[in-house]
This record gives sequence, structure tokens and C-alpha cells, in this order.
Amino acid sequence: MSFDDLRHAGKRQMNLKWQKESCKRPDPYLDWEFRTRRERNADPWCSVQIQIRPLRSALASLRKLERAVNKGFVPGHDVPARKFTIRMSDDERTLLCHWINALEGPKPPKIDEIDMQFFIYRQESFIYRDGKYRDPGFYRSLFVGPPIVGLHFNKFNKKPDPTTFEQPLFLNTKVAVGIIDDGIAFAHERFRDSSASSRIAAMWLQETEKRRSCDDGVVFGRRLMGDEINELLRKCKSEDQIYRKVGVTDFGKTIKVNEFGKTNQFVYNPLAARATHGTHLLDLAAGSDKTVDDRPILAVQLPSVATMDTSGLTMGSYVLQAVRMIMTWADRLGEDKHRVPLVINFSYGLLAGPKDGSQYLEKALAALIHRRNSRPVNSAPTRLVMPAGNSYRTRAAAKLELKERGEETLEWVIHPDDGATNYVEIWLDTGAEGKQGEAPVEVWLTAQDEKTSHPIRPSEARLHQATIGGGPIAAIYFQRIGDGKDARERILLAINPTVRNDECRQIAPSGRWKVSLRNLTRKLITAHVYVQRDDTPFGYPRRGRQSYLDHAGAYDRDPQTGDYRLQEKGSHIIYTDTLSSIATCPMTSGDHVIVVGAAEASEALPPSDYPPSADYTSSGPTKGRAGPDCSAFADEGDALWGVLAAGTFSGSAVKFSGTSVAAPQIVRQVADQLQAMAYPAPAKSGASDTTSSASTDPDVTIPIDPPDPRLGKHIFRPGSDGHIPKRRYPAVKGL
Repeated sequence: MSFDDLRHAGKRQMNLKWQKESCKRPDPYLDWEFRTRRERNADPWCSVQIQIRPLRSALASLRKLERAVNKGFVPGHDVPARKFTIRMSDDERTLLCHWINALEGPKPPKIDEIDMQFFIYRQESFIYRDGKYRDPGFYRSLFVGPPIVGLHFNKFNKKPDPTTFEQPLFLNTKVAVGIIDDGIAFAHERFRDSSASSRIAAMWLQETEKRRSCDDGVVFGRRLMGDEINELLRKCKSEDQIYRKVGVTDFGKTIKVNEFGKTNQFVYNPLAARATHGTHLLDLAAGSDKTVDDRPILAVQLPSVATMDTSGLTMGSYVLQAVRMIMTWADRLGEDKHRVPLVINFSYGLLAGPKDGSQYLEKALAALIHRRNSRPVNSAPTRLVMPAGNSYRTRAAAKLELKERGEETLEWVIHPDDGATNYVEIWLDTGAEGKQGEAPVEVWLTAQDEKTSHPIRPSEARLHQATIGGGPIAAIYFQRIGDGKDARERILLAINPTVRNDECRQIAPSGRWKVSLRNLTRKLITAHVYVQRDDTPFGYPRRGRQSYLDHAGAYDRDPQTGDYRLQEKGSHIIYTDTLSSIATCPMTSGDHVIVVGAAEASEALPPSDYPPSADYTSSGPTKGRAGPDCSAFADEGDALWGVLAAGTFSGSAVKFSGTSVAAPQIVRQVADQLQAMAYPAPAKSGASDTTSSASTDPDVTIPIDPPDPRLGKHIFRPGSDGHIPKRRYPAVKGL
């Protein structure tokens, strides 16, 4: 952009032109991604999670799916037919064949919806039609991811060639620990056993833009088995050499032009950095000084594109497939008759969503975990541990009470030099009187320097988009979800990046955008406003800058500390209701999903007193839960933020803070509890039962009564120092 363009940009901001168009995708996030994509002529591949239907005649539908995958297209449906419009990994094909054979047998097993869910890959043009899913009669699309950049398929195998294990791969197993994260240093000494062999039994490197392997069991990335990691440890002279040989560190691919014409300058090599999120967390969850032999690790490293996109648009499909893979691996551990307990750490979070447990990724994860706990045959204790979030003071949540014909306004502050799309979700509790298909409110979305603005009443299956010049820069979507008294409406606001980073989108003006809502009904409407996450993850080149909400009465001087801070009285912006939107499943669903907050250790308090919550840890209540289940220490004090654990390379130690650091500490505690329950120690004469929950042991936890909306019911005390790696320094001659 030239200097004259910049000088006149403010004048162009005065002329936002709004127009109404039909949606091209059922998901508004995907619709906006499609509309602002530079090249729409290509037909990329997308992952699709499907549900076989109807369930009562599943066998016939499974055969149709098998026939379509073997042919490469859906007969009679994919018009015009191509050589390949549908693909499936060989692992999924093996699972498909398993269910066909089982249902054809003399005693067909009982099946449920989870059993009949599969992941397929479809070319984008065969997924949608007129803004809806274009499904054949034998399956229903549950979840569709965005285009997978750089995805290419190997030669089709007539018979599936999976690379899952025919034999148990880790016989000496009591509890398995799973992790889904970014930058996992799988060659690190903290993840080895007493014989110096790797405890990582299996790992899936999901990066699609790295070197493609011949592993047909998965469609993208590659997998490493424990034997392969041990072979690399024997042959390579350094950990860095291992990562280069595998291809996870490759500086020759830092800039690449993909099939959409975009120049991707964000390909990241995390294992070349001093500290990585995944390595640090895995050390807290399962690291040891080569003293543990019976706790294997099952790891999935997410692709950089999923980690970099903190809005969650790209992440869902990768995470769901990661959990399914880890659970499949866990079922191959140990002896045939013994299903190993499993604890999975997933330390990611989102800011915006329904926050009532109905967000698809959250609901699907809970269903998978519940299924392994309760399946009729070979069930096993399984837990998923997630962080509560770090958004307590990010000004990303607000609550508006819209009286009859009432109107309220917030400011949405969007930074300059923001290279990512900004989103706000507005969830309405209505019992609405609005017309069918129309929102019960009017919306104004006004740029900072715009003098006039017009009210917009959003409607389903349509969007209102604003343009500057020839390209769209902002949009307003509306969806009605649910029926009756439980019905909720979502309004999604989308605004383009404020800096041109890939030359594919018209840039939007930065500044203080105004968001106004007017109630059109005769009933009170509560509007929950959430800014979606938009920051840049640790270690990545700066891309997004977190936008936030503002209000004239939001700040005041704190009479106790003197700080000029956000005050909830007189302001729509709130501290509560800030839990991660994928960590709000109802607490009544059992202990299968554990949400963890962060506490701050302070020398000013005796160890037995109630420690304060970390300044950033998110707070309940939300519509789904009152707060986190429990907490762990994530900071050592006001001046000593973070917890010490492993750096990227053996012998190094670094500090990280946040609820992401608290969660893996609970993973370690839960794994110890599950092991104690599965393998109880012989009771000494006169001794009490030692398998009781650690939550009642004062040496392990600090009880909180009543439960705190930021800390939960208990704070787990720090474990022994055995999980903290000691720094090693190279010897220097003459010293």
C-alpha cells in the first residue's frame, strides 16, 4: 500500500456498504474463510467427520461407504464424477471393514452413534450445495474442517495397509499418558526409561507441509513407533540430528506458495527453539529421571497451522482425530484382557462459544472419553484434562441486559498490524418472539471513523457483508440453535485483518468499532458477548493481536490496591463467565473431563492457608459449569512467574506459566490415582484403605469450601521435585 493509499484510507472508511447475500457454508466461520479466500477456483481437500445413517440399517450403509471409498467417488451422487472425490485413511478403512465383518457375523454386536462415526476426506465442491451439506443418503456430515493446505494422497491401496499394532507394543504398562500439543521433543531424556529407551510408545506428527511418508494408515503427517524412536536414538549423534532426519526441523521450507496462491511465511520449526509448549507440559505430566518404566506416553503433535490459528477454525478436526488415535493406541497396550487406564492432556483453549457444553468440539471430546469409560466390552478408566483458560483480564467477555425495545452499546477495539481475522460471538438467551428465521435484535457494526451507520436485522442462511472498494471486510451472521425454551441464537461478527499479510483479503480499518444491539421483542433478552481468541502462540512469528471490548464505565481505581482496573459495577464487561469455551461441559457429566485452574504460591501465606488464584486464571460461572474442578500451582509468586520444567533439549530447563501449566500437574496426580486403584498396594495390618481419592488427603490437596469459581474445590499441592529437571552445563577446559 502506497503512502497516498494510507493517507486516504480514513476517507474510505466512511463508506462501508452493506449488502445481503446467501451463505455458502453452514458454519459461518468457514463461510467467511471461503469468501475472503484469494483463489476459489481450486478444489482442495477437507476432512469430514460423518455419522452413518440410518443406524437401524447400518450394515447396508457401511457397505455403501466401503464401495464409495474403493471406487474413489460416490456412485450416482458425485456429479460430475472424477477419479477421486472421496478418500479415507487405511486405518479408517480397517475400522470400517471390522464393523462390516462384525455386523455380518452370527452374533452382531450392539452399536451406538460413536461406533458409527468415521473420518473421510472430500473435495470441497462435493461437500456443500446451496449453503448446506451435500450428503448422500448413507451418511450425515457432523463436522467439516477448512481446506487442508498441502494435502496430497499416496497411491490407493486395494487392501487397507494400516500401521497400527498387531501385537501389544508396551507390555509393562499400568497407566498411559496421552498428550496433544505443539512442539513435543520426543528424543528428550526426560521421556526415557531406566534402560535409556524411549517411553514414547507411539507419536503422530500431523504436520502436512513437512516430508510426506509412506504411512498410509493416516492421510497427513507421519507416525513414529517406539522402536523407530529407539533406532534414531542409537544411530544419531544428537537430538537435533534426529529432528532433522525425521523432518520436523526443516528450515528449507520456511516459505512456500500453496495451491491457493498464498505465500505462507509462518511455517514454524518449534523443535529448533530453546523452549516449546509441548515439551514443557509433557515433562510436567510424565517426565522422569529414567526411573519410571510402566507409564508409556502416547503423543500427537498438532500441525503448526492448527496451533497458529488460535480462533479454533483449523484445530477441531486434527484434535478429534488425535484423541481417537491415542485411544486406539491405548487399547493396544498391555495384555489382551487388560485395558490400560489413560489420562490425556490437551492444554489449548478458546474464548468464544456457547459455554454450555454444546460447542461441537467440546461435546465430541466428552463423548469420546465417556465412550471408553462405559463401552460394553473392554472399557477402561479414561480422563481428559483441560485448562480453564487465561482470559480473566483480557476484556473478552461482556453481558448485556436488553430490556423491551432497549439498546446497549459496546466498543470493540481492533489493533493495527493485526494479521488475523477478528471474531465476536453474541449468544442470546431469548425465548424469542422474533420472526421465524430472523434475529430478535437489530445490530449496528460501525467503524471508528464512520459517521453514519444503519441497523441490520440478521437472518438465518444469509449474511450481511460490508465492503470497502471491491472486497468484503466485515460480516454479520445469525443462527438459531435448539428449540423451545432451550433455544439460543448466535450472532457472529467477523472483521478482516488490519494489515495485508498474504495479499488475499481487503484490509479492514483498525480502531474502536462500535457494536450496538436493540431488542425488538417485548421480553428481556440477555446477550452474552465473547471476543474470539486472536493472539499469537508462544514462539510463533507475530500474526494475530488480541482484540478486546471496552466501555465508558469499565474502569475505576481499586480502593485496596490503588490499581486502575476493570470494575464490573457500572460496566457491561465482566470477569466471570471467562472459562475456555471448550472447558464448560456440565460438572454433572462425571469426572471424565477435568478442568483445571491456576493458583499462585505466595511466601506471605502459610502452606495451609488458602492461596490466591493466579491473576490470569479464568472464572466461572458459565451456563454449563460453576468453575474449574480443581487447581494447581502455576506461579511461584508475583516476581517468580511460571513453573520450571524441561526445555526443548536434554539438560535444559525453562519456565512457563498459565493454566496450561497447571493442567499437566493434575494429569500426573490423576495417573497416580488410577494406578493406585488398578493396582492397589497390599494393605498393612491395621492400615486403612490407601486407594481413597487424593482430593481428601490434606498432604496432597488444599480444600476450598465453598468451591471457588476460579480455583474449584481443591488446590493440588506441588508434587515431589522428582519431575523438575536439573540443568546441565557443558564442561569447559581449564575450569
